Amino acid sequence: AECTLKESAAINQILGRRWHALSREEQAKYYELARKERQLHMQLYPGWSARDNYGKKKKRKRDKQPGETNDLSAPKKCRARFGLDQQNNWCGPCRCKYSKEVSGTVRA
Repeated sequence: AECTLKESAAINQILGRRWHALSREEQAKYYELARKERQLHMQLYPGWSARDNYGKKKKRKRDKQPGETNDLSAPKKCRARFGLDQQNNWCGPCRCKYSKEVSGTVRA
């Protein structure tokens, strides 16, 4: 379940109070369990280190939307469709971009 930052902080406070309310013997059970898990991880992944793996995430593959294509069948820009002599048919962004290119303000 997703929760907001404030809810998460409140949950952490409650858990902290419950942890400190446990006796040393009860806490020792969890420390022992953590130690066993750590040993198991070291056996399964002997060369693993948090430092080496920090910030490494697998890139998510994006599903292509039905309208997305990268091939030549993609619709052409207004300039290519209508040409320079029919600028009144261009969309606003193409008109603005072309006027900037002509005036020399666009840098490559």
